[in-house]
Amino acid sequence: MTPEHELDDEEDEAPEEVTFQNARSREQEDSRARREAASREKALLKEKRKRKEELFREQKKKKLLPDDVLQSISSPPDKPEEPSKPCEDQDKTGSEGHVKKKRAKTVLPRKRLQDNYKVVHLGNPGSRDALRQRAKSFLQNTLYGTTKNRTTAEEFLSISMKRGSIKKPAVHFTDSGWNNEKKQKAAKFNLKWANKKKFK
Repeated sequence: MTPEHELDDEEDEAPEEVTFQNARSREQEDSRARREAASREKALLKEKRKRKEELFREQKKKKLLPDDVLQSISSPPDKPEEPSKPCEDQDKTGSEGHVKKKRAKTVLPRKRLQDNYKVVHLGNPGSRDALRQRAKSFLQNTLYGTTKNRTTAEEFLSISMKRGSIKKPAVHFTDSGWNNEKKQKAAKFNLKWANKKKFK
């Protein structure tokens, strides 16, 4: 035999015989290894999450304001400051004109978080008419808003047929309410038109 035939014989050999027990034990080992890998991956993810949470807590502690600042904000103001009143001299010197007018600076009270909020009644937002109107305007805007290009089915199909990769004639819808006479007239007209086109 030539060396080429020897190579072919080696390739054509049957695979080694594997007993059922060996195959089963290999499969069990593989599945065990997969489970262990999955559990290791879960443990790593848990550790990463814990580290992130700890870092977040530390950053949050660093970002907190000092206790004395927090106490000064939460404590009510000792005495509300009144804006300074304009000087009375302005009225007296205003008629003379050549004396410079002094503008009094109005000092606004310091803002505190508790003092900045006011409760205002905006009306009854739960009334049925208001809800109905809001729903109507929402539908109008979402369905027929300026960004929506809505067309009829005929126009849409016509454009899609013209612009498609395979060019087709536009679709024409016929009224199903036509009576038989009109349908027959339309069929005759189509036949006449087709015959005229053939002879030209």
